[in-house]
Amino acid sequence: MKKTILAASFALATAAFAQHGPVAPGARTIMLAHNAYPDHGKYADRLDQALASGHPFAVEEDLAWTDGQSLLIHGSKNASGGDPTLDSYFFPKVTPVMERALKEGKKADWPLITLYLDIKNDPPEHLAVINQVLDKYSAWLTTAGKTDDILRVSPLDVKPMMVLVEDKQNDINKQRAFYDDVPVGGRIRVFGSMPKLDPNPGKAVAKQEAIDRQASVNVDDLILGRADNYHRWIGFDWAYIEKGGEANAGEWTEEKEKRLKDFVNYGHKLGYLVSVYCLDGYTAEQNQGWDADYNFGSRDAAMIRWKAAVKAKADFISTDHYQQLATMIASAK
Repeated sequence: MKKTILAASFALATAAFAQHGPVAPGARTIMLAHNAYPDHGKYADRLDQALASGHPFAVEEDLAWTDGQSLLIHGSKNASGGDPTLDSYFFPKVTPVMERALKEGKKADWPLITLYLDIKNDPPEHLAVINQVLDKYSAWLTTAGKTDDILRVSPLDVKPMMVLVEDKQNDINKQRAFYDDVPVGGRIRVFGSMPKLDPNPGKAVAKQEAIDRQASVNVDDLILGRADNYHRWIGFDWAYIEKGGEANAGEWTEEKEKRLKDFVNYGHKLGYLVSVYCLDGYTAEQNQGWDADYNFGSRDAAMIRWKAAVKAKADFISTDHYQQLATMIASAK
């Protein structure tokens, strides 16, 4: 009986996405530009690099609520004078792309830009400000009708941009601001992720031990439910695929490739778009301020995993090597 119910749930979730080809789970793989915003005067060209990589692509913008402002920074402790905002930095940069897309009306590749807002702290006033900013650009945004039951997944009205946020366990503010407060019959314009299994509940073990444990998690224990009208994507750390994460990965093997496929396939069966995070490969000389925890150590080591993620039909691959990954994805088509 349980398998029958699950099978019916899979069919309902997948059918809702399948009405819109590019947004269907597994329909396409696109580069997700990790942290594409300036940081204390550095990395000012990251968003330009992402835009130059070609369309479609996804992009991560971190937001922190600091002194009554929503700032594009990694966290509130990193705030300094002159930090940009979505309205002062991101949206002006992408305006030409969005306006051209709406004018031309070539919808086959929409959304051209998937905007992942990594909201570092989410008091209600922060989310209210984000909603006010999005009000200005509503004509660009992919939406879905609010139903009277979150399990009733309505079709997407696909536009040139789609906005995603990450929901975590015991995280109620984002869903409240972006879904619950939308009236039935209204339009949902921000879509959340399904909260994942907490690999270290209560911080009971050291950080590295918790990371190491992720590689032994069963795929069907990681995701806590099927896609619904709000929760439409899932992102997982690479430590679920390779023990210890990118910096401790070792050789790529057939066993690891199978585990990657199993994770992506399971997410798709539950109706989710699936993202893998964050696949970098560089030497010390090539480092441009990237996070060492995401480094496989060489471009070749990252490349073999990029290719495996494309083969597994992951929907988003996060990296700091925007143009290189985008080029590889294009060549694999």
